[in-house]
Amino acid sequence: MGFLITCLNENCALKNTWAQNIVDLITNHRDTKGYFKCACGSNGYIEKNFKAQEKDGTWNPFLRGIIVLGVDDEYYQPFVYLVSTTPSGEIDATWFAYYKDTREEEGGRLKMGYGPGGPPVLGKEELKLLLKTLNDINYFTKEDFMEVSRQ
Repeated sequence: MGFLITCLNENCALKNTWAQNIVDLITNHRDTKGYFKCACGSNGYIEKNFKAQEKDGTWNPFLRGIIVLGVDDEYYQPFVYLVSTTPSGEIDATWFAYYKDTREEEGGRLKMGYGPGGPPVLGKEELKLLLKTLNDINYFTKEDFMEVSRQ
């Protein structure tokens, strides 16, 4: 499954960049903070559309980046999408997912999902990494942490 990254730079000659799969997307199409990049170097987004269970409901998230939480060289790789409600708006949600890459084994494949029956499982160290990264991109600030700890 591939991903079409739409460039946010109106002057970009490319307009779109293609990532072959989730591994390509994570490895080759993000900046140091995890935001998606067009081949021109500008920020980009991936538009998704899902039919909701509610009558006439849809969910139209804009995927803006990925926080990688997995350990190198392990098959199971949890991650978190950074999501906004508009292509260039503030990140206002996180979407947990994972992929498993067993292509190096005979008969192996690349599988992406949201967990067998649920979302990925994060260990304490992975959760700490997620919180640190969310703080680094100012999505969840130290003040937010303090507010939570006082409750």
